[in-house]
Amino acid sequence: MKAPLRPTAANLAHQPFFHGMAWNHLEVLASVSGRTAAAEGALIFKEGDGADFFYCLLSGKVAIEANTSGHALQLQVLEGGDVLGWSWLFAPNKWHFSARALEPVTMFFFDGKHLRERCEEEPALGFALMKRMTAVVLDRLQVTRHRLAVVQQAASGIPIRIAPLDPPIEGN
Repeated sequence: MKAPLRPTAANLAHQPFFHGMAWNHLEVLASVSGRTAAAEGALIFKEGDGADFFYCLLSGKVAIEANTSGHALQLQVLEGGDVLGWSWLFAPNKWHFSARALEPVTMFFFDGKHLRERCEEEPALGFALMKRMTAVVLDRLQVTRHRLAVVQQAASGIPIRIAPLDPPIEGN
């Protein structure tokens, strides 16, 4: 089934990022969203540019890249069901990374500027989005930390210990 041009609250409820979100919040999200696509190789957003959107990937793969000394370092690959972009929510609302389509991508986009305004008006919506986006930020931080450790190890030739991504078990 082809995704609609503008998602409905019901469409969003089926996406992992939005599971368990209040129906009225899903309706707000649907009201500031649309559907878009990117061709293979397309730059979806560029590190340092203004961040006024976030995306929910429906299909395809997207690489999150960091610019290091003029070269793109691939940090993570996202695919259908993943959320792309958290910088829209956190001042100064500039992209901290770049995103590039590794293959044709379809996605829902959400207008971050309007969502920030709605979050100010509806703190419960803001809190629900903040909890979910903070989890995305923490995931990206952990993946980036591990990726950089691998790059450092490869560059130095000296073996280093890379901590597991799983949280420690309580009591240990």
